[in-house]
Amino acid sequence: MSTQFAEETIEKSVNFAPVCRSEELEPGWGEALLLDGAQVALFRTEANSFYAASHHCPTTGAKVMARGILGGTMVDGRPVETVACPLHKEVYRLDNGTCLNADSPALPIHELVEADGQLWLQQTR
Repeated sequence: MSTQFAEETIEKSVNFAPVCRSEELEPGWGEALLLDGAQVALFRTEANSFYAASHHCPTTGAKVMARGILGGTMVDGRPVETVACPLHKEVYRLDNGTCLNADSPALPIHELVEADGQLWLQQTR
């Protein structure tokens, strides 16, 4: 399957937008992205998994989540990748946004797909 075919299939199937090449994200770090007026935090974990979440802290609304601390924990005997807000250290699951250590609202998570080294973010519009 060619890269062009994969890109056309992703774009037309669920309204995904290309955001960057996967190698452009540093492992263990986040980057902020502005797409159609929405601020998004993109993450590449040390295990080379990719996630996208709101850049806004769910508790304060501050635009800081891309600078969060990436890590992981065990939930129900399974490893789960996490990000801790740099302001108050609330820890959020990167797969579903649930806060693990406080009674805080969930972190909005966005669907992110990697195809042939290209990252695609599902558009909310």
